[in-house]
Amino acid sequence: MATEKIKVLIQQPILPPYRLATFRALSQDPRLDVTIAYGTTTKGMPLESVENPEGIKTISFPNIAFGSQLAINIQPKIWSIFQQINPDAVVFELNPRNLTSVILPKIFRRKGASITFWGHGIRPKERIKSFYSKQTKWADSTILYYPQGKEDLIKLGVPAEKLFVAWNSIETEEIATLTEPYTADRNEIVTVCRLTPLKKVPLLLKAFLYATEHLGLDAKLTIIGDGPERAILEELRNSSPHRHRVNILGPLWKQTDIAPCFNRAYISVSAGQVGLNAIHCMAYGVPMICADDELHSPEIMALKEGENAYFFPANSVEALAHKLVEAKNNPQQRIEFSKNAYDYTHANFSAQKMANNIAEAIIVGYQNRNKK
Repeated sequence: MATEKIKVLIQQPILPPYRLATFRALSQDPRLDVTIAYGTTTKGMPLESVENPEGIKTISFPNIAFGSQLAINIQPKIWSIFQQINPDAVVFELNPRNLTSVILPKIFRRKGASITFWGHGIRPKERIKSFYSKQTKWADSTILYYPQGKEDLIKLGVPAEKLFVAWNSIETEEIATLTEPYTADRNEIVTVCRLTPLKKVPLLLKAFLYATEHLGLDAKLTIIGDGPERAILEELRNSSPHRHRVNILGPLWKQTDIAPCFNRAYISVSAGQVGLNAIHCMAYGVPMICADDELHSPEIMALKEGENAYFFPANSVEALAHKLVEAKNNPQQRIEFSKNAYDYTHANFSAQKMANNIAEAIIVGYQNRNKK
């Protein structure tokens, strides 16, 4: 029998810092009693799990991972946590590479819990569409990061009323209090991302060094993040006569630490895969330059060429260098792009909005499971 509040267990591969604002907002929902069960950081992961975060009930445990960056992940501890909490609803990662999400959901449902899946949905080059359609057809509800993911599953026969969209977001509410007016005289380039091959940050560094004489003596590049390619970037920087114009800051998680970098930037760049960094920079009113043909995450849909972003041919140092100069030399266009980026992001993305949509999916899933 369910308690007055719906007791919810949410499984996560890790608990990254950018997800805290959403989970804090979700934990404040008076209809839900939420516990986050997540894996601790695995060696080789560019993101670290937050331990004992304030404002959220959590249980952490070691991941059992095979391959790099949780290529295959098992979280058997979820079984004992389920028995300990006895939840009314469980949210699983929609990911065929997390074997716990493949094996345990039907078992938990037979024990009375509603099952909600949460994930990206079918990626453009995904080969195992049948996994996504089968899982989401029998599940009580599914949360997707973007509308196209919902449309793809509807085409595969998943009932629309079971599908919900919660745009991936960050703490835009806090960012709004930290953002300074965008001005034409800004002179820095910033990138915030994991330093992995998918993000192609060395390509950005090469493009910046290629373009330095056309960007002006005050132009600088700031790289925020950590990962396996940090040593490559440091070697590239240290071997350049312009090394004093490149700052590699490592990982920064607090917006109060990140804000000064965005508030000095005339442009943000994603040289490889676009992810949540698109929402992050636009929340500060900073336009983005990104590659036109990469395996982007759903956040790419927020970037509109000619409105809030510039695109360049993927993998071209020269083309990216040209875009850096082109954007720098068009201050009025950048100011317009900045306003468009800020307005669009704050109208559509927030941790609270994401939490509200997640809560709706959980509650509808719980109701579906308990229909008489």
